[in-house]
Amino acid sequence: MARTYVAYCFAPIQGFSKFGSYKGNGNADGTFVYTGFRPAWIMVKATNTTQPWYMWDNKREGYNGDNETLVANTTQTGGAGTYLSMLANGFKFHTADPEWNGSYNYIYMAFAEAPFVNSNGVPCNAR
Repeated sequence: MARTYVAYCFAPIQGFSKFGSYKGNGNADGTFVYTGFRPAWIMVKATNTTQPWYMWDNKREGYNGDNETLVANTTQTGGAGTYLSMLANGFKFHTADPEWNGSYNYIYMAFAEAPFVNSNGVPCNAR
């Protein structure tokens, strides 16, 4: 039987995108993840639980401390909450919620809003 597959392939580019993992600390003063740039879009998934893929962006309503979530692989609607801040050099959770910051391992991908450096690591000029 023939099957159709779709693959999304990404590569990290210094200052523009980063992919990695982090260990949640299970604390309301949550984990900080260094990306080297201010994220515009983030996706997170716990690796050892059945939690869905969660996404945050800087375009919809809500801002640091009140960023709305989207869920990639369920029919669950997004919602607002005090879960995550997008910072100048990464992102930080403000919850002990096991979906993002429990005592588990997580994988993430992030894409930059305004990179500090270009793809060769050279600092960007201010305007």
